[in-house]
Amino acid sequence: MRSRAPGGSSASLVVKSNNQAAVERAVRGWARDLRERRPEVLRVIWFGSRVNGAPAPGSDVDVCVVLAHADRPFRDRVGDYLPYGFPVGVDLFPYTVAEFEQLRKEQSSWYAAIASGIDVLAGSSTGPQPR
Repeated sequence: MRSRAPGGSSASLVVKSNNQAAVERAVRGWARDLRERRPEVLRVIWFGSRVNGAPAPGSDVDVCVVLAHADRPFRDRVGDYLPYGFPVGVDLFPYTVAEFEQLRKEQSSWYAAIASGIDVLAGSSTGPQPR
């Protein structure tokens, strides 16, 4: 059966947005709202290609949310902090302070990747500014 997509392109590929300014507004607005609604949120660190390099079409947003405490296991709490209606996909990592410190000791390269990002709630950079 022939594809009905023009030029043989995949009909299932969806690129939401590569408008970096719109993505940055969405990240900052979501982080402020999250902090207002969830008092356990201490930090929101935006990291990855949208901060450290040139994002490709379809690049997602990588965000670490540092929590004062959590009553649920890591995997079970991800959905509690995910944004809805975002212009791009989101990879979210909600670590408690203790878990984040454990990363520093046991998975230093992953910790360094996160720590190279922007602490959105602090308003200051812990690394490069988004491009």
